[in-house]
Order: sequence, then C-alpha cells, then structure tokens
Amino acid sequence: MGAGILGAAYAYQIEFFWLEFVRKKMLIRNLPAHLTGKSLIQISDIHVGNRFDYRYIIDAFKKARQFKPDVVVYTGDYASYENQEQFGQLEVVVKYAEKGRRGTAGILGNHD
Repeated sequence: MGAGILGAAYAYQIEFFWLEFVRKKMLIRNLPAHLTGKSLIQISDIHVGNRFDYRYIIDAFKKARQFKPDVVVYTGDYASYENQEQFGQLEVVVKYAEKGRRGTAGILGNHD
C-alpha cells in the first residue's frame, strides 16, 4: 500500500513538474557537415490538461527559447484528454511552442 501511495505521489506531484535541460555533445558518425555543431532540443510529454496549470508549460517553452535551438523535436503526449476543454488549452500552449531555426518536427505519443 505504501508503494502505491509513493508511486501516486511521484506521478502527480513530482513528474508533472520535472523540467530538465541537459546539454550533451553527441558525436554522430556520418553526420552531414552542415549539421556539425548544430543544437537540437527534444520536448516530450507536456500533457496539457486539467491536472495542473498549463501556464507552467508556457514558461518551460520560454526557457527553451533561450537555447536558440537549430532543431526542435516534439516527441508526443501533448495532451491528457479528459474533455473538449483540452483542445482549447493545447491551442493556447502551442502558440508559445519553441521552433527550431532549421526545422521543427513532431510525432504523436500514446496519449495523443
């Protein structure tokens, strides 16, 4: 029972607000020369919904903008759907989504 309570506390109180920016140099074999030294940001699992104030995500996008990424990749789970309200919430949040200077891509996740 204790493990269940701890798991729920983690999922609802910690993971929702887990924002992490990691800078890592990656050596990629056969990378085209025009991409050498470029930056990529991966943004994942934003889960827009009613469980917390989605303005937190807007603030995170503003922080990501400071990195001036060349490429941005969104890797799914854009919304935690409960009702039609999430469509409007996502529309507001997406206006602040960071875009890469060279390209932006997105894929759907298991919640989408």
